[in-house]
Amino acid sequence: MSYLKISEVKALISKPPRSFVFARVMTSDGIVGYGEAASDGAPEVHAESINTLGKTIIGMDPFNTELAYYTMDNAFFGWNPEATMRATGAIDEALFDIKGKALKTPVYNLLGGKFRDKVKLYCHIVLRPGEKATPETVAEGAVRQVKLGFRAVKFDPFTTVMRSDMNEKEIGFVSIPQGMNFSHELTFKALEMVKSVREAIGPKVDLMLDIHGRFDVESAIRIGKKLEPFDLLFYEEPIPPTNDELLAYVRKKVDVPICVGERRYTLESFRRLFALNAADIIMPDHSRNGGITWVKKIADMAQTYFVPVAPHVVFSSPLNAVISAQNMVSIPNFLIHESMGPQRLKLYKDVLKPNVLPEDGYIKISDRPGLGVELNEESLEIEYDESLIGL
Repeated sequence: MSYLKISEVKALISKPPRSFVFARVMTSDGIVGYGEAASDGAPEVHAESINTLGKTIIGMDPFNTELAYYTMDNAFFGWNPEATMRATGAIDEALFDIKGKALKTPVYNLLGGKFRDKVKLYCHIVLRPGEKATPETVAEGAVRQVKLGFRAVKFDPFTTVMRSDMNEKEIGFVSIPQGMNFSHELTFKALEMVKSVREAIGPKVDLMLDIHGRFDVESAIRIGKKLEPFDLLFYEEPIPPTNDELLAYVRKKVDVPICVGERRYTLESFRRLFALNAADIIMPDHSRNGGITWVKKIADMAQTYFVPVAPHVVFSSPLNAVISAQNMVSIPNFLIHESMGPQRLKLYKDVLKPNVLPEDGYIKISDRPGLGVELNEESLEIEYDESLIGL
């Protein structure tokens, strides 16, 4: 039995414009663990959730991660899982970090050990600062990522052409409608980008498209059929995540692998997805979907349906990537891992001690205790400028 007790749970927020939200958990003998919650534009909300939920487990044994998880998950009767999963997951991750440090072993050993020593990454296509998206510039951006060692790239040409058509100065990314009928004119412009990228990177580099739920069913099927010749690794969130029967219908109609999961927050949501055969690949995000405990359960459930896992990692710091990778080396059905991309990882490299950067398109797993890294709290006062890398 562990002699440790949880003595403090505190939320930390980094400075804007990209405000990361972390959970710092301390034990009675001074062991500190860290986890991360996706801020999704509301860092103060998720920070307060961490502080509030953290109070419910003060005095508990940090080794009892399942008990702590269910204590937080059931602490407030009326709270929606979408609101609590980020905070609960961040604290859960910090507890695993503590447990690994106390036992002097990496987190992956607490999850069953390793199937692999490193995880394959894909990254987003990044344009140069101030560069306009065209078939030529997007293709050049893809080639730059391949030259940095990545063998898989992703982008969203459909939102890109929508922003251009709707005047991006007046409408933000989140404000662009979802579940809409996508015009034939804009479809042609987006497909020109897809064609240009595929030709530039060749057949040996994986290509993925993220739709961000922009399409209605008619558009998802019509455009999905047009995407079949490009040999996509996956077609991400073609319709909004609100109707699994319709998603299953889209999957039957197109010969492109469907990938979803970043906006699902309960085991039941994933179970229903699998039962309806609505997805080929799932992509939970540790900073959104309940941390290590919940994502491991999701991955195990997916394995019973022979569905691979390609975790989502984007609106978060390098810590989330490290946490996710620790979990992904422990599962048999890992496919590929999203990356912030070499540009952003380099920009934020000082967030972690030691810093973690991709090596030839992979993240190597540390054999240090816990998560293998420490959050550099001093870095939270730095105002990072992402415009320097075109993001």
